[in-house]
Amino acid sequence: MTYSTRRRLLIGVVVAAAVLVGGRAASTLYANYTWYAVLGASSLWRERAGDLLLIYGIGSVIAVLVAFLNLSALGRSIGVLTLPRRLANVEFGEAVPRKYIDRFALFLSVAIAAAVTPALPPWTSLALARLEVSFRESDPYFQHDLAFYTTWLPFEKAAYSWAMLLAVGVSIVVVILYSLTPGLRWERAGLRMSARVRRHLSVLAAMLLLITMWSYRLESYELLMHGSGEGGVFSFVDHQWLLPGLVILSVATAAAAITVLVSGWTGQLRTGFIAVTVIVVLSVAVQEIVPLLVRRFTPRETQMVQDRPYGATRADFTRRAYTLTAASYDALRKSAVSAALDSVVTSAAGQLLLRQDSLVYPGAQGLVLVSDPQLDVAGQRLGDGFSRLGYAWAYQSVDLLSDSLSRRVRLVSVRDVRTRIRALAPIFAQGSMVEPMFHSDTLYWKLELYTASSNYPLSERYILAGEERSYFRHAATALVNARTARVMMAADPAPDPIAQTWMTAFPNASDYRAPGIVRELTTTPWSPIAAESSPLGSDSTFRAAVTRLYNRMRAALAAADLKAFGVAYDSLGALIGPTRR
Repeated sequence: MTYSTRRRLLIGVVVAAAVLVGGRAASTLYANYTWYAVLGASSLWRERAGDLLLIYGIGSVIAVLVAFLNLSALGRSIGVLTLPRRLANVEFGEAVPRKYIDRFALFLSVAIAAAVTPALPPWTSLALARLEVSFRESDPYFQHDLAFYTTWLPFEKAAYSWAMLLAVGVSIVVVILYSLTPGLRWERAGLRMSARVRRHLSVLAAMLLLITMWSYRLESYELLMHGSGEGGVFSFVDHQWLLPGLVILSVATAAAAITVLVSGWTGQLRTGFIAVTVIVVLSVAVQEIVPLLVRRFTPRETQMVQDRPYGATRADFTRRAYTLTAASYDALRKSAVSAALDSVVTSAAGQLLLRQDSLVYPGAQGLVLVSDPQLDVAGQRLGDGFSRLGYAWAYQSVDLLSDSLSRRVRLVSVRDVRTRIRALAPIFAQGSMVEPMFHSDTLYWKLELYTASSNYPLSERYILAGEERSYFRHAATALVNARTARVMMAADPAPDPIAQTWMTAFPNASDYRAPGIVRELTTTPWSPIAAESSPLGSDSTFRAAVTRLYNRMRAALAAADLKAFGVAYDSLGALIGPTRR
């Protein structure tokens, strides 16, 4: 096989792989968009896609650029890389072309970027940071709006973790590669490095120090959430000693970064070593020794007097963080129950109901095709041509290409209740119980949703819904129709600022019809009143049921909601049909 043939074959394999990967990505994107569109959440899909593009696009470019610049500098510091060659009985060194070194550096840079990609911030944190939520309340120490802690700070923490991981990873790779070259070696006299290696490593050390300075900024805010006082309260020592100490430490770390860079560039390694040592000692002194000495030499009574205002502040912020209405108290109590108690019915009747009447239920898996045109299922329409091909490719199902399937067939792909709700309300914490409830004869899966945060400042922390929280407010009640897979959410009558801003930005997160349905939910289906069991004495109950359904029909007509009118009409027919003729 000649070189040109091998090259054409390689190009063909690469093109085929690109077509397969690109086609799978495009089909998945199409299926994902139509799934959200069917549920009326196109705006949420656009936000999700845009945020993912920003995070992964910018993050990948930065990671590849940082890694490639460092590896390229490493390659140039090596000079000429030679590999041993042998021709007959003659051994000689062959210089590796620069383009091969650059290609290797680019490949390794992409690998490093891919390795740190899982540490990138989640898209929901960026979405919250961009929403411009405002509590119109601020903390008494930094004077930041409380939304800064619940929306922006989680994103900044995740960005810091990713940046530190990238910097440490690149530094380790660079040091390992340098150790394989004559530029960095250990001799009897000590560690020896060339001028280029020394300058390069000093730049990396300065970068790590600057990221460490960033961590001290985050630690200052972290003190408001995890103070050093009893029970994690933000205390007098935190306010008067630790916060100023962290500011001093940040300034000193910035100065040390400049010192390390200059000293490494000029060859004064001892100066850089002293600067780093000072930062380490100062960090231990500020965060450990000084608070310990202050508490050791301050009388207990004085400490109690000093911490009393901070305890009152904590009680005030705790009341704000966990404000509950009478309607949401029971839901909060249930949220503390283990998630293992999801209400999947275990009785024979309940299991039969799940098998026969439910498209979605807790733990449901797999793709379901619904061909009944009279059932208003929240699923993608199969269609023809490229639409059908896209779904078959996305769901890896060749059966979808069969001519026996009508173009009006609906696809229901996300059937687990929690997963379905999480996709439509991604920022909310879910309660720990999925309850089967009935509206008339329709089965709904009910799940409480909460606005939760672990970054709300100054409040007491509790284990709620399986995680430690410092902020927990009821946001909405999610209802999933078991037969149609449609999702509706009844917003809390008094939503917190985060939930209110989110529901305003994404209307699918709130449905005006849902609160009425929630109020009428029962634990068992409504049974029509049989003629034999409906004596004259039960007429008042019968009239009340008819009046309720009649009023619902009038309200549906007034709102031009023909679907709700049809549901009420069918319920009324089931009630009076066989019994009052």
